[in-house]
Amino acid sequence: MFVGPGVEVYEGMIVGENARSEDMDVNPTKEKKQTNMRQANAEELTSVVDDGPYDLVYSFGVIHHTPHPEAALREMRALISPGGTLKLMVYHRRSWKAFWILALQERGRFWRADELIAKHSEAQTGCPVTFTYTRAEGRELVERNGFEVTDVHVDHVFPYRIPDYAEYRYVKEPYFRWMPQPLFRAFERGFGWHLLITGRAQ
Repeated sequence: MFVGPGVEVYEGMIVGENARSEDMDVNPTKEKKQTNMRQANAEELTSVVDDGPYDLVYSFGVIHHTPHPEAALREMRALISPGGTLKLMVYHRRSWKAFWILALQERGRFWRADELIAKHSEAQTGCPVTFTYTRAEGRELVERNGFEVTDVHVDHVFPYRIPDYAEYRYVKEPYFRWMPQPLFRAFERGFGWHLLITGRAQ
């Protein structure tokens, strides 16, 4: 139902136009719209999406950029069938990226963590709203809003030099070049930027 920023999609992948064999059959609206896609405020979804309930809501990198993440989760819960699944990604506070922002880029100004992580959370500086969560905080956030949490884990450390990446060159930072892939994967599972939470609607 939801595709977050940065997720590569092709036309028709979500709504079935120009479908590929591996696509799910989806009809997200009762009546045919021009594109079957709608833009909405995550905190007011039920005012736009009225054809649920759904068995799955997938929110990747959305609610940590909303002023009231709990309101967005309550809206998602209202759209999910009892026993349905929530797949959620929010930013992980105890991540390599948060440490890198505070210790290296902002020279140890940990007392301004919320402000500085928000400033540098995206490729362009100055994101107006960014929340980060520890594993426990992420679990509590989801459980407070009508879900039983069935899985919490972290993943994704961006290993590339940003100036090169901006020019479509994939050059790893020196401190990641020497790291064997199994060690890097273990590092990602401990200190990844993505906190991935699966919940079952109560």
